[in-house]
Amino acid sequence: MAKQQYDSSENISPRNLKRKSSLKRSLEILEATRLLLSEQGYDKLSLRKIAAITGIHLKTLQHYFPTKEILIKSTLEYVLSLYEKQIEEISSHSTDPEKNFKNYMNYLVKDIKTIETAGFFYQLWAMAHVDKNTNNIMEKIYQGHTDSIENLIKAINPDMGNHMRKQRAVMIAALIEGMMLFLGYGKKRPKNTAHIEKEIVALCTNLAVSNDSL
Repeated sequence: MAKQQYDSSENISPRNLKRKSSLKRSLEILEATRLLLSEQGYDKLSLRKIAAITGIHLKTLQHYFPTKEILIKSTLEYVLSLYEKQIEEISSHSTDPEKNFKNYMNYLVKDIKTIETAGFFYQLWAMAHVDKNTNNIMEKIYQGHTDSIENLIKAINPDMGNHMRKQRAVMIAALIEGMMLFLGYGKKRPKNTAHIEKEIVALCTNLAVSNDSL
């Protein structure tokens, strides 16, 4: 069945091939932008530099992303999509909601230690502090992030009320994000915190499964 679909004239038409090529190029540009922001910072970001990194002409890049502001906005939305895909990937391997939740928490804790993530969010926080548009986009990213955590909590604990579930999702997101200041890329681990990652995952899981007030 899959092979027939791949070989169909509809899927190998010039229009569809062009769409796939365009999507691939867009993702290459967004990934290059994410990495440059993470490793070199906002001040080093320019359309010309991204064009050079991806090996395309500046005018070609501007066909996809006409301005630096549009490129940044699209990159932030792209980053959110990466987390959503990670949840899908984790959930595809297990039907156990609690196991999926713990696996995602473990992923997030490990993720904050990479320069790609820590560097990116360090830059995002700084940009959002001085730029209203970036701040608005950042708020949407965190809204999407907490919505995803809410959905994971609901799968574990459907009896938890909406208000409590929202609060718990925000608390979990803040807990892991805050740990970036101590465990994030380039940070010196505080003394006597050898197993803190396990404690964080356990604490997040307890927030998800318990209906007791704190």
